[in-house]
Amino acid sequence: MKRQLRGQPDPLPASGRGYVHVCPGCAQPMTLHDLRDGDQAYWCHSCNRGHRAGDPPEGALKVQQAS
Repeated sequence: MKRQLRGQPDPLPASGRGYVHVCPGCAQPMTLHDLRDGDQAYWCHSCNRGHRAGDPPEGALKVQQAS
């Protein structure tokens, strides 16, 4: 995960509970995959792009709707 500079608020929530990883481009849910280096990444099958689980871009986390 990226190191935060002092004095700046953390843009990501402290806990992943209640959040869903979505594609920042098309807002579709992303699937979690294991990588060869032992890390994990989320992948969007409709856009064919993804990001590492520990380094999500802005807009990748969406509050999960209660059902």
